[in-house]
Amino acid sequence: MTVKYINSRNMEIDLLSFPTRVKDVNFHQYTWGYDGSDQQYGANITKFTKDPIQYEATVIFRGTVDRRKEKLNNFTETTEVDIINRTPGKLICGDYYIQAYAISSSTAPYDGADWTQKDVTFLCPYPFWIREEKRSFTPLKITGDTDDNFLDYEYDYLYDYTAPTAGNAIWMVDHYAPCEFLMTIFGEASEPRIFVNGHPYQIYTTLMPNEYLQIDSRKNTVMKFMANGTRQDLYDMRAKLQTVFEPITPGNIAVNWPGSFGFDLTLFCERSEPRWKTQNS
Repeated sequence: MTVKYINSRNMEIDLLSFPTRVKDVNFHQYTWGYDGSDQQYGANITKFTKDPIQYEATVIFRGTVDRRKEKLNNFTETTEVDIINRTPGKLICGDYYIQAYAISSSTAPYDGADWTQKDVTFLCPYPFWIREEKRSFTPLKITGDTDDNFLDYEYDYLYDYTAPTAGNAIWMVDHYAPCEFLMTIFGEASEPRIFVNGHPYQIYTTLMPNEYLQIDSRKNTVMKFMANGTRQDLYDMRAKLQTVFEPITPGNIAVNWPGSFGFDLTLFCERSEPRWKTQNS
């Protein structure tokens, strides 16, 4: 189990192991709002909504007085950077994270004790916990029916080991709702097109070696990153007949592409609360 805070500069506070440990916090709480019209009995729901969420946490600091003061200073400096920059950090619980700011704090020293208590309020503007699932799809260079690298076995088998079919893959992702995504396509590629569950994602551009582009469905952006470090907005170069920002339905995800270029696909699996750990998960 992991509980920590990582700020927007990748500075980390471990909240599960002394000298700093969270004592009281309930990450497994959420509320859906809704819009609708009143009926004779109940309401006709037109849509569900969700407001930002706040988590109240008690953090214990242990050690000598000087050690506790160092940790308290570090906590403030690490979390307040995000407030100043208006860029959220991440609260991490197990395999999930949620974007967060530490918006209030109250410290209570205890005379004669070797610990200090800090009550903290974390504000989460986007009220969903996220697990990232990432897979890399590499360029495939296959000639004939098989590749010798896949056939060099000392013993014979009842079936042959062969290279994967170029441009075809099945990716199993265990989740229950469509996922936002980040797709990173690497050059060299011309007008790259990728089908995911039969839906096309295509950008009308040419990528040279050491160039790449990213389709970010959460931000509705298409950006090209060139070898000289400059960026180019390719929003208007996207295929428009079918949106390139279509969320991806998990399960057995069918991926098809020419195989002549590589790409990474990151899915953002969102939940209202972190998933409970079981012995089989």
